[in-house]
Amino acid sequence: DVEWEPSIVRDNLAVIEDEADRLNALIQNLLTASKLQVEREITLDIGEVWLDELVERSVERVSTQSDRHHFQVHFAPDFPVVHADEARLRQVIDNLLNNAIKYAPDGGEVVVRGYYQDDNVTISVTDPGVGLSSEEQGRIFERFYRVDGKLSRKTQGTGLGLYLSQAIIDAHGGTISVESKPGQGSTFHFTIPRQQ
Repeated sequence: DVEWEPSIVRDNLAVIEDEADRLNALIQNLLTASKLQVEREITLDIGEVWLDELVERSVERVSTQSDRHHFQVHFAPDFPVVHADEARLRQVIDNLLNNAIKYAPDGGEVVVRGYYQDDNVTISVTDPGVGLSSEEQGRIFERFYRVDGKLSRKTQGTGLGLYLSQAIIDAHGGTISVESKPGQGSTFHFTIPRQQ
């Protein structure tokens, strides 16, 4: 019986879409974690992946969640196609971007870079957030681990995102790591072979 103004409808639909995306990511993480616990490995569906385009789509999706964060994407020219599991790599990229927003609550610039060598490609995500101590860096990829602090108690999460990201990158024969200092933000890197 109520007539809504188009701008109110658009705003409410955007909130619904964001929350649906968040719930979908949470369900995917829980399903992947359960499967990983039972099977001890992640099965990959290998195909051609244009990582530069995948990152652009992820940034476009995640950027709607915050008007305080600005995203920059820099890829080396002629970035090569890789043979990998696109859906799994999207999980990793989305997780790193979501963490960049969550742990930089004051906003700022999030920078995604892609570069390559003869045999592998590397993606990095840099945020201006709260950063991590060396002890936290040693535990950040553990299942259900969440950084202790006021900020982590306010942010939503299960502590599965980085654990699953590491499992996915491991399954690709790659590596994932973090460089960080408290109060100076963080840079997460992952490197995978160009061919599986």
